[in-house]
Amino acid sequence: MVRANRAPSFVDAAWRLLAPLLVVALALSLDAVAPAPVEAGSSGTAAAIRTRQLHAETAMRRADQQIKKLQQLRQNHKRLLKAARKQLKVAVSKRDKARKRATFAHKRLDVLQLKLKRKTQVRPNPKGRQVVKDPRLRKQVRKQKQKVKQLDAKLRATQRKVERKRDLVKSRQNKPTKERLAKRVTERERAEDQLSASIGAMLSLSKSRAGGRMGPASTRSFKTPVAGTITQPYGCTGYYVNSRRGSCRHFHDGVDIAARKGVAVRASADGYVAYVGYSPWDSGARAFIVIIGHSRGYETVYAHLKPAREIRAGVRVDRGELIGRVGMTGLTSGPHVHWEVKRSGTTVNPMKAG
Repeated sequence: MVRANRAPSFVDAAWRLLAPLLVVALALSLDAVAPAPVEAGSSGTAAAIRTRQLHAETAMRRADQQIKKLQQLRQNHKRLLKAARKQLKVAVSKRDKARKRATFAHKRLDVLQLKLKRKTQVRPNPKGRQVVKDPRLRKQVRKQKQKVKQLDAKLRATQRKVERKRDLVKSRQNKPTKERLAKRVTERERAEDQLSASIGAMLSLSKSRAGGRMGPASTRSFKTPVAGTITQPYGCTGYYVNSRRGSCRHFHDGVDIAARKGVAVRASADGYVAYVGYSPWDSGARAFIVIIGHSRGYETVYAHLKPAREIRAGVRVDRGELIGRVGMTGLTSGPHVHWEVKRSGTTVNPMKAG
């Protein structure tokens, strides 16, 4: 017996319509929980690294400002502590002098009282009074007692002053500021490490991009980034900063080119920008730098620029393109650009690179 086909019910029709929608919603929810990995070298990777750079740089600069304020506060406390210790020393000296005078006065009173006791005789009379042979001695004892009382009061006053000065010295030591300063220094070092790591990641990405898209011909030669006078060449110098290479008292890793403040600084070769911001490797004043990754493992560094972001990390720049302007950021005695060229992490002479 053949069964007759049953007409589709309302529930079956609704299920056929809702089933595809449920599948799509489930897929979207899974994507939200576990996002798809970003392909290496894509714009998403560069944007993520650039975001980490900005966050680390902001934390580093904030720590620099807080450390500067705390150092100024500690300097003020040191100055006040020095003055408080000097005041304490003066107060202790005055206290010791007052104690010496009071001690001497007490001894003098004891001597006078002993003399008065020896020269006092008791004679019978109707009122039973003690008769003193030398009335002047009794007057001296009375004056000496008054003097002792005054000196004891002065000694107590100087002792209270010494205690107040000791409390002031203790308050000026300011241990909480010292602890806050150590905490901020640790935060700055952590931010510097994070920024340095993110710069390294972006630099590797920039070199990989440049090698795959620009080819080796883009780094056959490097163009001077700014027109100016070379004030410090590459190599050994007569200035002592550190001993980095061989017997050099100081090895200059790049070329310093002096120019007017605000003059355009241009890329030496085609590449991708790895970092634009303040240097995490400077101690003290930080130089504003631009780092570009090139093909064949090359990278260029432009330091002491004006703090203006003409470009951003992750973008492509061509040879001669504007990347910044001459400034005086960092440790510098005049407006100039410090230009470095590195290959595989080792500096080379920029004038002979390529």
